[in-house]
Amino acid sequence: MDLLWAAARRDEPLAYRDLGDCYIATLQTQGAFEGVSPDDAATRSWSDEASAVVDEDNPPLEAALRCYFEGGRLGDRPATLQFAKLSRFSTELNKQLAVTLLQSASAPTPAELYQLGLVQNWLGDFTGSAKTHLAAAERGEGDAQFELSLYYAQGIGVTTDGAAAQRWLERAAQAEHPRALYNIAAAFASGLNGVTDLAQAATYYERAAKSGHGRAAATLGAMILTKELAGTNEKAIEWLDLADENGYGAWQILDAMGIADPRDAS
Repeated sequence: MDLLWAAARRDEPLAYRDLGDCYIATLQTQGAFEGVSPDDAATRSWSDEASAVVDEDNPPLEAALRCYFEGGRLGDRPATLQFAKLSRFSTELNKQLAVTLLQSASAPTPAELYQLGLVQNWLGDFTGSAKTHLAAAERGEGDAQFELSLYYAQGIGVTTDGAAAQRWLERAAQAEHPRALYNIAAAFASGLNGVTDLAQAATYYERAAKSGHGRAAATLGAMILTKELAGTNEKAIEWLDLADENGYGAWQILDAMGIADPRDAS
């Protein structure tokens, strides 16, 4: 830590980012590394700007945020993104600082614009958030495209527009966005758009599952077990296992549908 701090004191932004990772690991364990106590941060010196980053209720988060802020102040854009992401769990002032950092970036990337749109949303600036997401979406940012589909569907910062919501949902799906693919699949499965098509639903569920959507994988397994979709028990088990691997307990959908887990029998 002393060596990292020595580099940080020489205005090395990557050192600040690494230091932030050390402090945040006390809240988000990284493998076997359980992080560094925020008491260490209390003994260090900060720039005047970073000293304004305060979270009295969460010392580890405050220490990490200060480090990421210092890195961002010195031009490390990944540090700025990390500061902005973590500001969600901190104070309104820190969210406003995240907006300032992101808006100061020259030629912002689509990912930076998307993150700015998220922070604006957290601050309640829904109109500004919608405009920022639009800028990111038009540059191909899949997460922003999906968010816009929700904004237009629910009238968040924009006038409710079902056609626009569908257009952005389809564009996000073209970018293989997992949630967009899942929502389209669910619409085909339920007939939400006036057409029930289980074959089309299965196609989109499969794309979503392969893009990391756990519930989509579990749904495919359940569809095979209920004979809505052709397949063997072995194939159903493959989908159920993938759901678990992707962080969605397949038991949830099986219990909800009253289906026995074929893995118990085997």
